[in-house]
Amino acid sequence: MRTVSAALPRLTASPGPWNNTAAAYTAVAKDFPCDPGLLAALLLNHVRLDAGEALYLGAGVPHAYLRGTGVEIMANSDNVLRCGLTDKHVDTVLLADIVDCTPMRPAIMRPTPTGLTGETQFCSPAQEFVLSRLETGTEAVSVTDPGPQVLLCLAGHVRLTPGPTLSRGAAAFVPAGSPCEVTGAGAVLYRARVPMGTAS
Repeated sequence: MRTVSAALPRLTASPGPWNNTAAAYTAVAKDFPCDPGLLAALLLNHVRLDAGEALYLGAGVPHAYLRGTGVEIMANSDNVLRCGLTDKHVDTVLLADIVDCTPMRPAIMRPTPTGLTGETQFCSPAQEFVLSRLETGTEAVSVTDPGPQVLLCLAGHVRLTPGPTLSRGAAAFVPAGSPCEVTGAGAVLYRARVPMGTAS
């Protein structure tokens, strides 16, 4: 591990296509010296997301957040495992049983407009949830949905009717089918919803 940690700064300083990736893992090695998880991290794709971009990762795909803040949404699960870069327990035996090591190139997702004013949606293959981003204007917008949803305010202030006023970092749960309007110019909300199939 010390050899790998020592080699990374040299790779960072050398010209080539791996500079940014080596720089990222150099920072990881400083944060978690001698952690075997660094070797696993070197096998992963290094992806930098800009504001408003997203990734979809299927079950069993190892991943790590190195820097920055993001909105993470996942299906209900009782088998979240740690691979490393942590002081918490790492169950290597169970991890080896379920981890998906299939080579892949992550596809960066950008949101596309929905029918709701100011809203864009991340179109992932997930069947358990839908994530969208809503920028509020001067007029109230109805976000009533057949299924349950969670509203997370990332910027500004927004008033839920009925309900509380949300400021940056605050969230609210809206029960399935409950009427809900949002008001507050310049606010940014993320909506996590459960897609409800149409009756046949």
